[in-house]
Amino acid sequence: MAEAARPSPTAKTFILQMPGSNVGAVIFVAVEGSYEQKVQSNLRTERYTLVRQLRELTRDPVLANNDNDWEGQAVEKLLVFEKIMHEHYKHGVTPNKIDDWSFWNSVFYCGTIYTTIGYGHISPSTTTGRAITIVYAIFGIPMFLILLADFGKLFTRGIKFVWAFVRRVYYTGSCKKVRRTVPVQEVMKGVQLVYDFATFRRPSQMVGQPGGAAPIAHPEDVELQVPLNPNPQQQPNLPVDGLEPPGTPAISTFEVDDEFNLPISVAIVILVIYIFVGAIIYWTWEEWGFFESFYFVFISMSTIGFGDFVPKHPMYMMASIIYLVFGLALTSMCINVVQEKLSDSFRQASAKIGATIGLRVNEEDGTITPLPPVQIEMPEVHGTMTKSRTT
Repeated sequence: MAEAARPSPTAKTFILQMPGSNVGAVIFVAVEGSYEQKVQSNLRTERYTLVRQLRELTRDPVLANNDNDWEGQAVEKLLVFEKIMHEHYKHGVTPNKIDDWSFWNSVFYCGTIYTTIGYGHISPSTTTGRAITIVYAIFGIPMFLILLADFGKLFTRGIKFVWAFVRRVYYTGSCKKVRRTVPVQEVMKGVQLVYDFATFRRPSQMVGQPGGAAPIAHPEDVELQVPLNPNPQQQPNLPVDGLEPPGTPAISTFEVDDEFNLPISVAIVILVIYIFVGAIIYWTWEEWGFFESFYFVFISMSTIGFGDFVPKHPMYMMASIIYLVFGLALTSMCINVVQEKLSDSFRQASAKIGATIGLRVNEEDGTITPLPPVQIEMPEVHGTMTKSRTT
């Protein structure tokens, strides 16, 4: 009996991350929400107290005819109330009827923790809430980084697949399916080998065997000489004149080569388009201008997160988390593409410099070994001339 398919590590991390946000939201609502309601009740009490004090000052017959004394005492009581309000505002608590620590706002707050954006428009006011934030960040940030790296690799492979398909259509001019099950690189190696034999471009790699045996290639080329299709009747006609590139497998059998490097320009263009699309969406949703929307998307995807612009509607907040998760994955993909390009450039430069000065750089561990001296065979004519001169 076949074993059931097991979810991949990416799926497991994603499955754990989403319920983790909901569980964290419930905890923050229980801890910070109750404290917020208590503080809001205290603020309303202080506000009503201020109103009663001002009413008593107005009814005082002594102060009724003395404007300076009345204003002085009124300002003094207002300063006390402003000091209380300022202390609560520093912790993000306001006397508004709208609860900042609602369930959806708490989910959004959890998202700002593990994405390391941290807008700061909502922050815990209790010691318990701050301790829970630390614990949640310790477990949430590494899990999100793993998920982000997996998403970045997935996007890279997907875009590589699409880019390779576009190149195939561009160079072949058609989407004709080729019924083969071998990888694309093996097809290209076979075509190159046939072309080399037909044009005699690689005679130096052929070594003659004693007894008039047919020449064979070097060991590294033996794998290329294995026929791709043992049945000659099903062997497709492959061009050897170099004018038409060979067909590649169809989408169903197309295999992406991990060694294929995606152009940096393509990755950056995709990221910029994603940012502009997000800016247009927020421009439509929120009461922001286009530049403010673009500014919010850029600040969020760069994980700066000033918090001066934050979506107000709870559903827009949830959509923002999903949008930013994929946006950060695209950003990770661009960073990986640039890193691969720089690594390849550095590797090629090291190889060229090493070949110039007679050193060989190992690509795996970076060790440097001297190259063996090149043996130059002297023609027989020089030996004959040397003997004639000595005689």
